[in-house]
Amino acid sequence: MPSEFDQYVQDYKEIIDRGAALTGETFEYFIELRVDLMARELSARGGAPLRILDFGCGIGATEKVLRDRFPAASIHGVDASAESIKAAESMGLEGVTFHFSESARLPFADGAFDLVYSNGTFHHIDHGKHAAVFAELRRVLAPAGHLFVFENNPLNPLMVRGMRQNPFDAGTKMLFPWYLRRVVRGARLTARAPKYYVFFPKQLKGLRWSERYLRSVPVGAQYYVWGTREA
Repeated sequence: MPSEFDQYVQDYKEIIDRGAALTGETFEYFIELRVDLMARELSARGGAPLRILDFGCGIGATEKVLRDRFPAASIHGVDASAESIKAAESMGLEGVTFHFSESARLPFADGAFDLVYSNGTFHHIDHGKHAAVFAELRRVLAPAGHLFVFENNPLNPLMVRGMRQNPFDAGTKMLFPWYLRRVVRGARLTARAPKYYVFFPKQLKGLRWSERYLRSVPVGAQYYVWGTREA
């Protein structure tokens, strides 16, 4: 069946930019921010991933940033939107492979990746399927590998309003941070406490240096849960 996202491929970036207008930032800014947050966490653990999966890669915009940040890595993106995958492949990124898959089982071997990244994907997946999806992500994650899941924060009223106005997010069920951590733990991954980000708009960017001290304050517009498959 065609994905709901097939119809938004051409307008995807513009829709995100409209939603981000309140912050004064752009689609690309938030991609860079998420990858930077993840890279900083991984750097503190003393290593860079060599095999990366972007689960729910969409049009492949994140892969350009991952390619620059992790130049030695082999990068794969997978998505259930065939049109999005076509758009991603058209970029011709070196060392990046995109996969269209609607199957419950991902087209990768056990332990194929050191890092699995996912942004804004799970509020589009029926919550009753979350446990099975996370179990599958654990399967393709190597021992000592890491999973980063980024989501919009339902505790932030501006984010809630923004999602309601977004044509492809309207009607979806947001994930509370404690729920996401619990599901990650349920997949037998070590799940750290959620961390929050996006506290200040561009007009107040002079205050953004303080966000590193606010990661545990649950009012940031977005958050992430970091899980590890222990060796």
